Amino acid sequence: MTTNLARERLLAWLIDILLVLGVFALVGSLGGAVSLGYVLLRDGFFEGQSVGKRIMGLRVAAHGGELRCTFLDSIVRNVLWVIPLVNIAMGLTGLHALMHDPEGRHWGDRLANTRVVRVSG
Repeated sequence: MTTNLARERLLAWLIDILLVLGVFALVGSLGGAVSLGYVLLRDGFFEGQSVGKRIMGLRVAAHGGELRCTFLDSIVRNVLWVIPLVNIAMGLTGLHALMHDPEGRHWGDRLANTRVVRVSG
């Protein structure tokens, strides 16, 4: 995986995290539920693009790249991010995967059979 794509993925993730933290801070406890829903469903929006991925020109492709990421794919792909302590391990191993895995796929990508690609066109 090229370091540019890894950098773009990291920036997209930071944008999504800032969005989640902003919603949580503005809305309070209801914001927690909205933020949790966004984390789980984010890659099912906009033809496989979270807000961060859309801004960075990336999308999640499912099942070998031919299909867009569905909401179910997104839940499977992101569920590990919402489990306490597992998300810390996901963060560390995810960064390692971005830099060392040829396809830059983390555990969630493997579970959901997805990968992040640049938007063409």
